[in-house]
Amino acid sequence: MKLQNSFRDYTAESALFVRRALVAFLGILLLTGVLIANLYNLQIVRFTDYQTRSNENRIKLVPIAPSRGIIYDRNGIPLAL
Repeated sequence: MKLQNSFRDYTAESALFVRRALVAFLGILLLTGVLIANLYNLQIVRFTDYQTRSNENRIKLVPIAPSRGIIYDRNGIPLAL
């Protein structure tokens, strides 16, 4: 069984905790900054490029031949060619 030391250095443990918390906070802050910079790049800087790509994908005229025959009115004149 492990013997526990009843004499602990609380100031050193507190300083270690504060240091670790500060490093974790700075890491999260750095990653948040990288995320915001990437969002700015995508949304503001490269907006026109992505807008052009989107419009090219969305706006496309594709003629599709009807799979039915010619539709005539009652006088025999074709309505839809």
